[in-house]
Amino acid sequence: MDTPATSQPLVPGSEEELRCRLSLVSPTDHLRGIFFTGVLELVRREEGEAAAQCCLQVCEETQFLDFFDYSYEVFLRLLYTAGRVLSDRHGGFEKALWWMGYEVTKVFYASSAAGRVLLLMAQGDPRRLLSNVPSSLQLVSRNRECQVRLQGPKSGVMLKHDLLPRAFIEGGLVATFDAAKVKGVQVRSRPLGPTENEYEFTWA
Repeated sequence: MDTPATSQPLVPGSEEELRCRLSLVSPTDHLRGIFFTGVLELVRREEGEAAAQCCLQVCEETQFLDFFDYSYEVFLRLLYTAGRVLSDRHGGFEKALWWMGYEVTKVFYASSAAGRVLLLMAQGDPRRLLSNVPSSLQLVSRNRECQVRLQGPKSGVMLKHDLLPRAFIEGGLVATFDAAKVKGVQVRSRPLGPTENEYEFTWA
């Protein structure tokens, strides 16, 4: 799919950045409702019911069911609205996204049967956990192109096609390793293209 040309980097959290991301979404890109409800609950917990309702209004939905599929377009609108609402409390838009990615992924592993099965499959082994990331994504997302490469006993790399902001994904990946009780995990990411990112993993 063609990427809109931009003359300079877009400001994180801006309407221009959101429109650029929305232009890359296809009708087949879907995400499980548990992430929608997770973001709404975080906003409700941090900023109150009125703020959560404002976020819900941009979705043009009255509710989300955890294991139904919903459009990435809707989630992007929700995520950007929530990120702006929470940015002052968390030190900026991108830090708010990272925190939301961490928190909603933590809930997925703690409260869903699918999440618990994935942790059981990993058996606390970080190499096995990282190798299982592609299959994990199949359970929650219809946009899941990624490749994993183990580099050594305590490191690995993932190349991933992302429609969601990199900070949100990075937070979710850290939460995945924390849920598996992997010690000393660090995740560093960098963009490779408009929708392609690299994530480097190390652990103790």
